[in-house]
Amino acid sequence: MTTTIQIDNETKRKLFNLKLKLEKEKGNAVTYNELIIYLLENQNNYLTNRVNMKEFREFEGILPESAVEEYWREKKRDLEREERKAPLKKEKEA
Repeated sequence: MTTTIQIDNETKRKLFNLKLKLEKEKGNAVTYNELIIYLLENQNNYLTNRVNMKEFREFEGILPESAVEEYWREKKRDLEREERKAPLKKEKEA
């Protein structure tokens, strides 16, 4: 079953550009349905790995609380990873 969705021209342009990039990456044609499935399957990675704080704030109040919590968990993990690699405080020798 197919359905129709309405999007503005700017969103259509952005989807088209993403579609072209995905086609180049895969090496074959991609339908808009496949593109949307790809975006949905990879949304968590996008939110936690690619969205900087400025972009994240633009979504404030739109995202579910679970997405906000996931963002802060991921941010905490990043900081802990950095601290392990280059500690701010030297550990005392025993």
